[in-house]
Amino acid sequence: MKGDDKVAKVIVRESEVEGARREPPRVSKILISEHTVGAKQISMGTNVTEPGSRIPLHKHTDSEEAMFVISGKGKLICDGKEYDLTPGTAIFSPVGVEHEIINTGDEPFKIVWAYAPPLPEHLKK
Repeated sequence: MKGDDKVAKVIVRESEVEGARREPPRVSKILISEHTVGAKQISMGTNVTEPGSRIPLHKHTDSEEAMFVISGKGKLICDGKEYDLTPGTAIFSPVGVEHEIINTGDEPFKIVWAYAPPLPEHLKK
C-alpha cells in the first residue's frame, strides 16, 4: 500500500492557506485540522498580530492550548500575571484559564498555536 492510499494529505504549506482576518487586527490560519488533513485529536495553525494589536482576553473551556513565538515581541497576560514574549518562547494555556497576548513591538507578532482536543470549529460537523 502506498502512503497516499492511507492518508489523503499529510503536509500543509502555510503560504497556500488563506487566513481569516479578525479584529483587533490579526490573521489566523488553520493548518492542521480535520478539515485540512483529517486530524481529530489536535489542531494547529498560526496567528500574526499587527503592531499595537492583541489576541483579546479569552479562555478555552474544553481544550489545552500550546503556543510558540516565531517572531516579534509581545506580552502574555495569563491568570492576572504578565510575561514578556520573544522568539523561541513556548506558552501553555490550561483549560479554563483566561489569557491574552499583546503585540508590544513594532513588527508583526507571529505564533504557532495548537489545541488538544481541537476547538469545535476545527472539526467536521
